[in-house]
Amino acid sequence: MHPHRLQQLVASVPESITSEQRSRLLAHVQTSDGCRARADRVRHELELALDGPEGSERALELACELDSLERVQERVDGWLCDLVDKLSHVPRVVHYDDGVPA
Repeated sequence: MHPHRLQQLVASVPESITSEQRSRLLAHVQTSDGCRARADRVRHELELALDGPEGSERALELACELDSLERVQERVDGWLCDLVDKLSHVPRVVHYDDGVPA
């Protein structure tokens, strides 16, 4: 997830969440951001391997790692979005009467 989108998502969570919920949110954010940074780093290494004398074996290893990271990134981002939805959900009070005093 792009860092700007990550910031927007975190900013949408109410300040009133508990410290346990805040810790869980932070762990999800760090995992998502760490995965993105690692994928960027591997992508750069792959470009260098494809341009240089390192050989096709190293490029193939990097391509497989990048593929795995990109698939994991989607899953981690989905978990983060689900958590933000859960933390941002404000329970609604349901009234079953017609609002007219008895």
